[in-house]
Amino acid sequence: MASHLMQCSEAVLVVIDLQEPFLNAIFQRDRVEAQSRMLIEAAKIMAVPIIATTQYTERMGGVVAAVASTLPDTTLYVDKMSFSCAKQPLFIQALESTGKKQVVLCGVETHICVMQTALDLQQLGYDVAVVTDAVSSRNPSNWQSALYRLGAAGIELPVTESVLYELLEAADAPEFKSILKLVK
Repeated sequence: MASHLMQCSEAVLVVIDLQEPFLNAIFQRDRVEAQSRMLIEAAKIMAVPIIATTQYTERMGGVVAAVASTLPDTTLYVDKMSFSCAKQPLFIQALESTGKKQVVLCGVETHICVMQTALDLQQLGYDVAVVTDAVSSRNPSNWQSALYRLGAAGIELPVTESVLYELLEAADAPEFKSILKLVK
């Protein structure tokens, strides 16, 4: 098995700060929301745990309705003040409770919260993938620069569809037809 491939039995999806005050200025917001929803729907189909974070909910609000409506009841929610999710003890507690070692990240902003979280989780020994078409920043150059930096640090940078098929592993997986409906 290639260690760089996501495995359903080892993966957890982390949805970072998809809140209106951040999204309203995000480059290609519709893409980020659509790909994040696809990842969430696939995670539900394949029973991959989901953690959703918010930055200072009291002031910035919760996860936007378009995304929140797809999150299952089993979602673990963590509000934070730190940019890196990994600097929030409740997040680490939620992550550890899943028992998973592969972390799939989507959300905003790539060059701040997503990047800091990815690098910190890597430092803590997690295998991290930042889904490039499910993240963004206000400025496209910040998004691209962060992806470059993450790649240089050894973080996996797949697209949504790659992650879905890695988690499936084979066309005879029971979830295949349901996942196929998501990508078509």
